[in-house]
Amino acid sequence: MEIKKVGVMGCGAMGLGVAQVCAQVGISTVAVKATPGSVEKIRAGLEKSLAKVVERGKMTAEHMNSTLGLLHLTTKEEDVADCDLIIESIIEDLDTKKALFQRLEGIVSPQALLTTNTSTLSVTAMMAVCKHRERVAGLHFFNPATVMKLVEIIHAFETSDDTIGTLDAFCKKIGKDPVIVQDTTGFIVNRLLTPYMLSAIRLLEMGTGTIADIDHAMKSGAAHPMGPFELADYIGLDVVEAMTLNIYQDMHQPHVAAPHTLTRLVQLGYLGRKTGKGFYDYSVKPPIANPQLRHPVA
Repeated sequence: MEIKKVGVMGCGAMGLGVAQVCAQVGISTVAVKATPGSVEKIRAGLEKSLAKVVERGKMTAEHMNSTLGLLHLTTKEEDVADCDLIIESIIEDLDTKKALFQRLEGIVSPQALLTTNTSTLSVTAMMAVCKHRERVAGLHFFNPATVMKLVEIIHAFETSDDTIGTLDAFCKKIGKDPVIVQDTTGFIVNRLLTPYMLSAIRLLEMGTGTIADIDHAMKSGAAHPMGPFELADYIGLDVVEAMTLNIYQDMHQPHVAAPHTLTRLVQLGYLGRKTGKGFYDYSVKPPIANPQLRHPVA
């Protein structure tokens, strides 16, 4: 099946980014705001962001206008009724996602594909509440969706091969680099990255190195673009903790349990870049390591 119209559930940073990617390649796209409030502020922000891209010469004004013309923002779930593909990108809560999938089955056609952008939750658990399970899968984009090339296509327990083939062709059509993954908690990237970030936090707690030194070592010695603490702050420490809890519930291994420091920072509301402080303090330029974490904190 060719994907001619896409519905994106959720207009957060990830959902809006996915919607923009689809519209930019000429696909009619409906983005549904999942939380209360008007879509006007979201559209104004998107227009401002695309205008800056035009100013930098990365996009023509004509391409910007065509992208905006193909992207319909709404608060009504029923507006996705004629979409060929739904990409869910709402809050990372299994019960909320399952309830949405049940509602969507009453809105879209039986042929429409239902996918989730979850980073660690079970796609099979979402599939279980659906009548047409063969058309349910995962499409895990990475942040920022407009830049990152990888998409993990999640093959859940009863996902059909036809669905996977359609999604693979769709990802390539929108300029992404897909990999097909079985439905394992964390999939490939987060299953590997989460223990890596947790190990860095434990090194800090043991006094093996400072935040800045551990980050520098991984960037200089392993050629990583960001160190583990920079990466955790970029993702959001609340998101890292949620991924940790999901993977721990699946594996029950000590190396994927949440370290003391991660838990305390989340409790204090220090979630990284989005709150101005996490492992680094972003209220100053250039950011410096959080002075409260300069010494072992275990």
